[in-house]
Amino acid sequence: MIRWALLVTTLAGCGDLVGFGGDVPPLVTIHIEATGDFEAVRVPNATNEDLRVSLVWGTQWLPEALCFLPPESPEVAATVAAGCRNPLSFTPDRVTSGAALSPNVPTELSLYELPSAEVMFGDVTARVAYGSLVVYDDRDHTGTLELARARRLPTRGFDPEQDAPTNDVVYGASFIAMTEADTRLAYREGAFIETGYYPRHGCGAPLPAFSTLTAGGFSLLDAVIATMNNTLPSEDPATCAESKPEQSTVAIPLRQTAQVREAGCEQRRKDSSVRYREPPADPPDLTGHAYACAKIPTLGGDSTKTDGIIQLVVATRPEETCQGITHYTLVGCDRGDLGCDTPEWDYRATPPAWWPCPAQAAQ
Repeated sequence: MIRWALLVTTLAGCGDLVGFGGDVPPLVTIHIEATGDFEAVRVPNATNEDLRVSLVWGTQWLPEALCFLPPESPEVAATVAAGCRNPLSFTPDRVTSGAALSPNVPTELSLYELPSAEVMFGDVTARVAYGSLVVYDDRDHTGTLELARARRLPTRGFDPEQDAPTNDVVYGASFIAMTEADTRLAYREGAFIETGYYPRHGCGAPLPAFSTLTAGGFSLLDAVIATMNNTLPSEDPATCAESKPEQSTVAIPLRQTAQVREAGCEQRRKDSSVRYREPPADPPDLTGHAYACAKIPTLGGDSTKTDGIIQLVVATRPEETCQGITHYTLVGCDRGDLGCDTPEWDYRATPPAWWPCPAQAAQ
């Protein structure tokens, strides 16, 4: 592996190290071009743009059950549509190198570091990282893309998790979702074992070290059918390609930010778990939000502690940067657990005056 080879080379030297003066050469250089009419996608009233491109390494992510189970009512369906992101979306995790760019002008992005272990998937004998090249307007001129999070409505009591606001505006990404054609950067160590981590079933393996990969995408229905058959959804082999980054140019179409902004949104929880929140005493502002009353979804596990609990689910507004859902329950525990023996709050006998869901019997 590259990391091991570098270590061996360093330790094997006898005497003083030589040849380490001057500029450090990049590990790899990626050729990029943002294509299209920027004026057609520019955010209204935006000025003094500072367009850049950053490499963002992805992570595994599982959507919460509410987002993929059949909705129990039209109101829940509308809330899911407004607040749940595409379950096959690329999920950003770590932002690394960046470079300035101009629309329709080739640029280069040089990488000087390997992806960290947190974004490598597999074991030390066979692991891989996948990244998306994200084009954005660096509104705060920090030189890097600040990942955003979905905003949540207020709660009563202690709330240590703060929203992560950002002014950056995403205008394009090379890897948006597996339901679209994508071009991704891969970094591979050791062998390659195909898994459900952003699969390219039917395509060739990533090349050792850094490589640029393309794939044509597959539908959500294809993914569901493949899962039921205990396999992976297939790509059209004609859409697949693997090459060294220096051998090709990654074209990133400029798009309306509403179509691509999730490429700059990190997820609070990556394991499908949900934090249920204590409702505030004063009514939250639900103007513009889709919301619904719903049962606590289960996936075949023990539901005895959640039976009879009705949650209020509230989606983010359409104009917000990231999609997400706030979950309120009249009973719950610290850190949003519903399975504890001693609730931290219990308003089932006396819900807040604004509470819009059916009454629940206190146990």
